[in-house]
Amino acid sequence: MKLIVDTDAGIDDAIALLMLLAQPDLQLLAISSVAGNVSLLQATQNIKTILDITNAPATPIYQGCARPLLRYAALDAMDIHGDDGLGGAGRTDSPRPVEAEPASLALLRLARQYTGRLTLLTLGPLTNIAVAIRLDPTFLTHFDRIVMMAGAVDVRGNTSAAAEFNIVVDPEAAHIVFDACHRTGVMVQLISWEATLAHPLTPETWAEIIEGDSPVARMAQTMTVFLNERRAEYNEPHILWPDPLAAAIVCRPEIILSQEARSIKVEIGHTLTRGQTLVDYRRRPDKPPNTQIIREVDGQQFCDLLKMAVHNFDGF
Repeated sequence: MKLIVDTDAGIDDAIALLMLLAQPDLQLLAISSVAGNVSLLQATQNIKTILDITNAPATPIYQGCARPLLRYAALDAMDIHGDDGLGGAGRTDSPRPVEAEPASLALLRLARQYTGRLTLLTLGPLTNIAVAIRLDPTFLTHFDRIVMMAGAVDVRGNTSAAAEFNIVVDPEAAHIVFDACHRTGVMVQLISWEATLAHPLTPETWAEIIEGDSPVARMAQTMTVFLNERRAEYNEPHILWPDPLAAAIVCRPEIILSQEARSIKVEIGHTLTRGQTLVDYRRRPDKPPNTQIIREVDGQQFCDLLKMAVHNFDGF
């Protein structure tokens, strides 16, 4: 499988990237960064950190948009991910280069080059994807498969009462992407915040998964210490992994146990519902589905992939 990942490189993004890098039959063609959990520069640095700690081969890194399409100052999630986005496990020194080509142009070029043979996984705000669509309205049609972690399909927001972080950071970008799916007949696979809530891990299970003394295990342990402090602050009893869930369905499509095809639009008004992913549950011929909403995955397979993500690199 040939894959491109677009990411804002926080803690859960890091686990997702580890999961993908652990798959021997997956060819990671490029990683693009976008502002979201942390700044664009920090997200780019965190991508380097993950590639370095796994001794990954040279992988092109492209920098994308440093802020949303319209909002001048971007939201961030450093309260959840830490100042470095990796809960204190980040690094600042890496010889890995960043390509000069802007991310949206690189995404468009690669999509055309590998038409019908390429998977796109988005783990952050959809700003880079929206820019590529504005450059070429057929952009999404070049992909064989598109998987997104985004949205609160049952209005159980994690950033506002109605909206999930990746959408509310740049609702206009998300609107452009889902509208393009409607116009081009493209169906995306969506891991929502509700899917994340439906697949929690106990702290004990996660602690067992990350046991070990390899650099990757130690990094996961450092991130977990920070994450556990945040969980205590928010009275969250479970470990929640949204981006790893999205990576899991990329790695093993058969992990999906339940999904439903629905039409999604994004609210871009400046009200309490800004950034809401509005799901149309009506069966209307004039509103064809543009999204496969993933509801349930195989929990044991998910845990197996998480173990592989941490321990596939124990020899390093």
